Parts: sequence; C-alpha cells; structure tokens
Amino acid sequence: MEYIEKLKGALYGTAIGDAMGAPVEGWSAARILERFGGHDFATFIPPTHEGDPARGKGAGRITDDTLMTEVLIEAYGEAKGHLDAYGYKVYILPAVKDRARWIPERQRSTALWERLWFPEKYPWMRMVPANAEPRTAGIGNMVNCGVAMWMMPVGAVNAGAPHAAYQEAVLLGSAHNESFAVEAGAVMAAAAAEAMRVCATLDSVLEVAASLARDGTRGAISAAIGAAADTDSLARFIAKTRAAVAPYDQRTEHCADDAPLKPTGLSDLGRPSRVCAIEELPVALAALRYGGGDAVKTLRAAVCYGRDCDSIAGMAMALFGGLYGIDALPAGLCTGVEAANRRDFSALATSFHGAIEAILASDAEMFDRHRASIGAGR
Repeated sequence: MEYIEKLKGALYGTAIGDAMGAPVEGWSAARILERFGGHDFATFIPPTHEGDPARGKGAGRITDDTLMTEVLIEAYGEAKGHLDAYGYKVYILPAVKDRARWIPERQRSTALWERLWFPEKYPWMRMVPANAEPRTAGIGNMVNCGVAMWMMPVGAVNAGAPHAAYQEAVLLGSAHNESFAVEAGAVMAAAAAEAMRVCATLDSVLEVAASLARDGTRGAISAAIGAAADTDSLARFIAKTRAAVAPYDQRTEHCADDAPLKPTGLSDLGRPSRVCAIEELPVALAALRYGGGDAVKTLRAAVCYGRDCDSIAGMAMALFGGLYGIDALPAGLCTGVEAANRRDFSALATSFHGAIEAILASDAEMFDRHRASIGAGR
C-alpha cells in the first residue's frame, strides 16, 4: 500500500469518526443503543438537537477534533519541519485565533477560536496575554483529551518511528496541557506512526501503544485492550471496556456520562495525576481491537460507547484508516463527510504528503551531517 493511501485513510477516518459520534456526544451507551442501535452506519447519524437541523452537530458535520487536526496539518505545511511548543505558538495560535475557516456547525466562515471549548483556548491565554514560556504554557489547564484528539498528524510526520512521534507530541503538547493529557497525545501520535508503517498490523499498533505509555495511561490502555474481545456482543464490549477503564478515570465519581465537569468542594477533577488516564484513547484502542479490521464494526463500537464518543471514534478511525488505508473506509462516508463540510480531504492529504516529504528530506540531510561529524561510515 502506498503511504499516501494510509495518510488519506487516517485523515478521512478522523473526520468520519468525529462526524458520526458528534450528534450523540455525551449520551450514555444505553441511550444510543435505544435510539440508534439499528443504524447501519453507512450513513451519518442525523442531528439530535432541537432547532435548525442544518446547523450544529449531525448529518456528517465535523467538530473541533477534525478542525484542530486540519490546523496541525497546516502548521506542518508552513513550518516544513518538526514542531515543538514554540512551533505551537508560531504556527498554531494564529491559525486558531485569527484565521477564518468554514465552521460546518455554524454554517459560516469564522475563526476556529469561536468554536473551541475553554480548555482549548487556554494556550492562547497563557502564551499571549500572560506571555508564558511555551514549554510551560499547558500547566494549569484542565487535563482532558484536548491534546490526544488531534495528534494523528504528528504520527504521520514520524510514520514508522513511533518513539520519535511520542517525543514530538510531548514537546508540542506541553504548550497545550500537562500530565496524562500530554501522555495520551504522545501515545496517540506513536500509535498513528506505527499504523502508517508499511508492514504494520493491528497487533503491532496495539503493542506500540501499550508499551510506550506511562503511568495510569499504560494501565488504562492495557486494561481496555485486554477487555476487548471481537466475539463479544456490542453491549458486552461496551460494558467490559467501561469497567476496565473506570478505575483510571477521574470522572467516574463525578458524572455518570460525559456531562460537564462540576466538582463540588475540594476535588482533584481535571488535575494532574500519575495514576489516572483520559478515557477516550484507551477506548479508541479497544474499539480498534474489537473491530478486527472491519470499519463499520470499529466505528459502531466507538460511537455506541457513548460519553465523549466523537473523540473516541475520531481517534479509533484515524488509526483504522492509517492502518488499512483509504480503500478500507466506506466510500459513501468519505464522499459524504466532504460534502457535509465543504472539504476536499484528498487534496489536504496530498498537500500534507508534500510537507512530510520535505521534512523527511531535511531529516536525512541532518542525519548525514551527524554521521559525517563523528566520522561514521568511513
């Protein structure tokens, strides 16, 4: 399989998963199964909100998960090099705060800043008004999945080199958040790097994620993957996966599903931890394991899990698309997600591929200089 086919698969997969999960984000699994248990997942889940059905979530419209993925791809295109916390400030902040783009949920062109949740605005507040050093800018943010959900491009730039992807995601993510939020982003990037390796397998992607993860994230990933059996019913998969992840989830005692975080009194909710993990990445990996190479089964598992299911499905399908390529994704969903969002994801992937080639060429020159500087290869 050509690398560009994997790259396209990862990008389309991100958008498809995000758009499919968006209208039921925050719902319980029981509620989703009752309402959409019979949905064929060959078409997008329709809007579930009151009001104008042409706006808001549903009908294939992407959310901030995909929008931030686009921003990161554009940042690599401008930098034509690897990114770190300083690159975040130079390339990502202006794209988020000042650059207008079509926001499908709003049905208008505006700065992404207007769409983002407050933790995703935090880096701008830290690095611009507060003049924080970029490598420390993420300190104090609410620890959540807001880094992991858009780290696929870091894996793409470091395809075949999971450890390098992990390290780059740590450097980049430190401008956005801290603790197990950055850890999840690093593991997601590493898993994507492995998925886009030419000879990657489902088992190798899961092994990379489990072996590189640290602290509570490692425990949550191992538990979730271990709980996922492709022979289980969907309901049993959901119940087993939730039970596996719950001990690592700070929100377990605070909300039944993905409701807004409302701690009462003293609480560690949303704060750094060595023993906790975000829920979304372990569940995405479990859905990938449960799907066993079947796009619809993977997507259905990620979405029907509920809670933050647009991020879960976006990450699961990014890894699926990177592993199996664009042709393994339902063609109708690929064309549908472009039409719903006024996007040409194929063109974006092709442009990104060019930037990756330039980065790899620069890396090769640097490695040659390194070898020459120590007299290697004589």
